[in-house]
Formats: sequence, structure tokens, C-alpha cells
Amino acid sequence: MHSSTLPRLVTGDLASWDAHDAFAKLRKGAPVRQVALPGGLVAWLITGAAEARVALAHPQLVHDLRRLTDPTHGFAGRRYPDDIFAVEGRHLLNSDGADHRRLRALLAPLFTRAAARHQEPMVEQTCADLLDHLVNEELADLVDDYARPLATRVTAGLLGIGDDHLPELSTLTLAMINTRDPDHVHIARRRTDLFRLWARILHGKRRDGGDDVLTNLVEAQRRDELSADELVSVSWGLYSGGISPATTLITAGALEILRAPRLRDALLNKRTAGNVTEELLRLTSPFPVATWRFAVDDLAIGDTVLPAGAVVLVSLAGANRDPRSFPDPDTADPGRERSAGHFAFGLRPHYCPGAHLARTQATIALQALFTRLPRLRLAVPEADLRWHGVLVERCYDKVPVHTGAV
Repeated sequence: MHSSTLPRLVTGDLASWDAHDAFAKLRKGAPVRQVALPGGLVAWLITGAAEARVALAHPQLVHDLRRLTDPTHGFAGRRYPDDIFAVEGRHLLNSDGADHRRLRALLAPLFTRAAARHQEPMVEQTCADLLDHLVNEELADLVDDYARPLATRVTAGLLGIGDDHLPELSTLTLAMINTRDPDHVHIARRRTDLFRLWARILHGKRRDGGDDVLTNLVEAQRRDELSADELVSVSWGLYSGGISPATTLITAGALEILRAPRLRDALLNKRTAGNVTEELLRLTSPFPVATWRFAVDDLAIGDTVLPAGAVVLVSLAGANRDPRSFPDPDTADPGRERSAGHFAFGLRPHYCPGAHLARTQATIALQALFTRLPRLRLAVPEADLRWHGVLVERCYDKVPVHTGAV
């Protein structure tokens, strides 16, 4: 079916596009349906919770484009907005089977629950440092002054990236993630600059080492447990995958709490703080969709048959607000029954390896924010807030706030 005859995922101005509303409307039409994506790509979009649960674990939906033998299938050799994690390098997000298990096994010991607890003092100190500045300001921006620098510093600290590389690394990474024209010559130059920078960072790790994730990966490459290309790709994927969703979760989570002050009391209560974080993960869905999947054969999801070669997107945000699985789905309820579980981190075998750290970081960050700034409030009408990104990084551009501290 031609893209011009299909419903478009994004309608109107991208900056004001309501992703949750769009997924809900598409789900009401059908929980599995074809849509036209930005750039003209036709994909099968899954927005129902039951259907997502099947699709996320289906062995015939793969991440590796190389497994599609027909050149007209998948992306058919083209580039599209938000395709970066499918086409760049070799890492967890575009591998399957034995390759995926091998790469995941290298990372699993580095991202355990215990490892996340070990990072708590660093997260707490980073929050304190940022808030020490904000308490002296009447106006601030939740994205640029808190959520993004926090996510960047925590991710860099975990990986072992020095402060001297962070400004350039962040600029280049965000440019790659947010580009709407991956074929543009300017983006090609940014890509070259980015991977040259990663080569310098990893060279430093080979020379000096450290007690960090990148050093562990360098040592794994020395043991021939991953290739040189995989080393760069996995490192870049961990960094970019650490800063973008954490920024979204902390920013959007803070807004949910500002909308419903009762959440603040539950957040600051040790017995219920974890429940608040889970509800914020469900409501905000930092990854709007799971990473690209491709059908290697005809397969049925619910009542729909997806043809071989189909591009498939599982909307984690849509599934997380499916009323069939989550009653009153647009409301944050810390007491919600969790037997079904939300989809914010996907499902195994591609469950997000950084889930423990993401939970820890968000809980500490939001508790610190509302403890130090109890009178925090928006400085602009919520309708004036603008977004960027669609599938990879859907985040607010700016969230101006009155700190209430001065």
C-alpha cells in the first residue's frame, strides 16, 4: 500500500505533536496497522499491549537487516529519519541470536542491580552539585540545567569518559540522534567526527585503563570477545542510550509530578517511591517505540498477518497506555496493580540492560529536585512547551521553571 493512502504517524507541527494521543487514536482503529512515518517509510505499528507482548519476543521479528535476503525488504538500502540504531555499527540494538547473546553477556555483569546501587553516591552528588546552582536562580530550565547534564555526567561517569571529551561528545551524539536527514553531507561529517572522537577515547582507555565500563569492554576486545567495530558501536550505543531516555524520563516525570502534587508525597516516601518511578516510566515511556524490527517471514500478531520483509515498530508508549491492560491509563497511580508490568524497557531478550540504573537515577533525581525546590512550578503555560524528535529521542526542547528558591 502506498504511503499516501495510509494514516500518518506524525500530523501537524512536530514540535507540538502529541505522541501519546497519536498512538491512542491509532490503537482505537487497530492495535496492529500500517502507518506512514516521517520520510515516507511505510511500517507496521503495534500499539496494543497484548500484541506488543507477542511482538517483542517473536523470533521472526529480527533487528539485523542483514537477515533480510530480498533487497526490496526492510529499508531497501535507503536512509530514513530515526534509522540510526538499525544501520550504524554492530551493537545490541541491531543484532540477534548468538551475536546478541554474546554482546549482552559482556554487559550483564556491569549493569546489575548491585552495580546500580554502587552508583547511588555518584548520582546523589551530581544532583546536589546541579541543585546547588539552581537554588541561587529564580528561573531555570529543567532540560538544560538539570535533566540533561545529570544524565550526561552519570552516563559518562559510569562509562569512564573524562570531562575533557564531554562537550564535543554530547554535541556530536545529539546531532546524530536528532537529525531528520541522515543523508545530508553535514551529518556525514558529524558522523566522521563522532567516531574519530570515540577512537581517541578508547585509545586512552587502552593506555590508562580504569574502573569503568569502557575499560571492561577494551579488555574484552583484547580477549577477542568482541571486534574493534563492535567496541566502538557498543560504547557509542551505551552513551547515547544513556543520556536521551534519562533526560526524557526526568523532565517528563517532573512535569507529571507538577500536574499531580499527590505524587510528590508518594515520591518522597521510601515505601512508595519505587511505585512512583514505575508509573512515571509507564506514563512517559522514555523510548516511545522499541528499536526497529523486520519480519523475516509472514507472521501473525493478533488478528493481523505481517508480510515477510515488513518494517515493524512496537510502540512502547502506546502499549503502556492500552486501557485493556492498564485501567485509567492516562492517570499516574502509584498503587496500580503491577502483575502485567509495563513496557518502558521492552521485554527480553532485548530488555534494556540499563534498566536498574535508569530507575535509580530517576528516583534520586526527582526526590532531590522536589526536596531542594519544593515550590518549583512552570514558568510558562504547559501548552507553550515544545518537543523535538519522534522515535529515538522524543524530549522537550525547554521546560522553563520558577525555582521558588530566591
